[in-house]
Amino acid sequence: MKKIILSSMVLLFSLPGFTQTEQRDWLVGGSFALNTSRNTTISLTPAAGYFFLNNFAAGGTLNLSYNKIGDEKRTVIGFGPFARYYFGKKELKPFIASEYIFTSNKFDNPNFSSTVNGADFFIGPGLAAFVNEHIAIETIVGYVNSKVSDVPSDGGVVVRIGFQIYLSPRGIVDTYRTK
Repeated sequence: MKKIILSSMVLLFSLPGFTQTEQRDWLVGGSFALNTSRNTTISLTPAAGYFFLNNFAAGGTLNLSYNKIGDEKRTVIGFGPFARYYFGKKELKPFIASEYIFTSNKFDNPNFSSTVNGADFFIGPGLAAFVNEHIAIETIVGYVNSKVSDVPSDGGVVVRIGFQIYLSPRGIVDTYRTK
């Protein structure tokens, strides 16, 4: 297993340079969020997307989160589409991101336990700082609104920190054409 991971990393970093957000490129990565305003929320959001146009990517994301307020706990598993638009052509690329996640929410407290469906909407600006031609560390600050059946919607500001790996079919094709 270690040899497969090492071989994949060598191949990834040996690909020739390209603009990271061109049409037909792919992005794979995710983010981690920690919110400690009135409660504690920890979430992990892996995602994969495709650049349909230069600087415009859309794809799918998975949301895994845990929220605790006093004795009440909420575990969320969700999935849904996302879209991003990047600006600029340098190592620092600002972008705007949005997501709509369909969720399954499990509520636990000392008196009862229940599972209900809901949805989260997220929108916000971000900044991708490219550490090389394929990997970016990202920070996103945005607004999230959560709606669960029979519960008033709840929203607030969230900060996400994560990374993305940008893959290009042109880099792989160009590598084999030069041999």
